[in-house]
Amino acid sequence: MGKGRFLAALLAGLGVGIGLTLLLAPQSGEDTREWIAVVSRRAGRRLRDTGRRSMDQVRDVLERGQEGVTRVVRNRGNGREDEATEY
Repeated sequence: MGKGRFLAALLAGLGVGIGLTLLLAPQSGEDTREWIAVVSRRAGRRLRDTGRRSMDQVRDVLERGQEGVTRVVRNRGNGREDEATEY
């Protein structure tokens, strides 16, 4: 199963689980709303942190790619075309 399908299935399962929890919860509406607010804030922080880490990884990959291209361009004509195949 691809990562996208796995993530979609995980989120769907999470949504069903949360829905059932809310329907069957033995707590007051106020407590439930407070719980939802806390869980939402936590999820938002986790999502933001994951997004930042992903952006850092993308930047790193782009920098390495740029360095590789620069190296190949500098060495062009010097008989060192074999470096181009490393990337």
